[in-house]
Amino acid sequence: MLRNNKALELIRRGSPAVGTWLQLHSVPATRLLVAQGAFRWMLVDFEHTPVDHTTASHLFSTVSDLSGGEITPVARVAAGTIDHIKHALDAGAQGVIVPMVNTAQEAEDAVRHARFPPRGERGGGGMHPHIGFGVNAPGYLAEANDEILVGVQIETAQGVANIKEILAVEGVDLVFIGPNDLHLSLGLPARFWSAEPAFLDAVRTVTDACREHGVPFGTLCRDSASVRDRVDDGFTFLGLASDLHFMLTRAGEEYGALHDLDEPASTWCNMVNLDRLPDSLRGIPRA
Repeated sequence: MLRNNKALELIRRGSPAVGTWLQLHSVPATRLLVAQGAFRWMLVDFEHTPVDHTTASHLFSTVSDLSGGEITPVARVAAGTIDHIKHALDAGAQGVIVPMVNTAQEAEDAVRHARFPPRGERGGGGMHPHIGFGVNAPGYLAEANDEILVGVQIETAQGVANIKEILAVEGVDLVFIGPNDLHLSLGLPARFWSAEPAFLDAVRTVTDACREHGVPFGTLCRDSASVRDRVDDGFTFLGLASDLHFMLTRAGEEYGALHDLDEPASTWCNMVNLDRLPDSLRGIPRA
């Protein structure tokens, strides 16, 4: 019998599922992070990071196999086309988040590409996506439609304006608000979150519509305090930073403590010190 998609199971019953982004594409780092048992899903980002499908397949299998199906491997695909979605799912992803969904047709295309017939047009030739669900290939083909998470990312003013039509598409499991790009689309500086009225109005439009249609909604958060705030707002699919963020933030905090530096206004991840690298390597500037 096919394993349940744990993250999808949680959000379907209205419970929070906290995960993280995998941007480093390191199998050893991912293995160690999985072993901590801190997350319910881990996402490989095909949209903004350079990852090939072979590496991605190793990451997906590391997540699903080491966790025994308790952590859901997810892909943020580069686009909602059949080739991007098919390749991610055949590599072992148990869910896809499709960026820049602006219309109902784009949402419908994403769902259709992620489902086997008769509910879609995904081909059934994957070598090993069934293994992550703990079944053989025929069992996967028979049951995967109900366990593959399909999320659409709303991150433009157009997507916000069309949210009710998008939510009317059967098979959309999740609406994921992309905060940085939504800020940009509204003419604002990119941020994880803000109190900007235009941004908050857009978020409210999306979340109100999701509640009306009974569709879970999620977003990406900078830190644990932000995750708690978004849970209080009704978000259930929460991304907590990334493996890259964890590495650079911890390194920045320790470097800052060593050199008596204040925390940067935005994030340690945005610090690039190449212009003063030689000075920073000369040692501790105090007794």
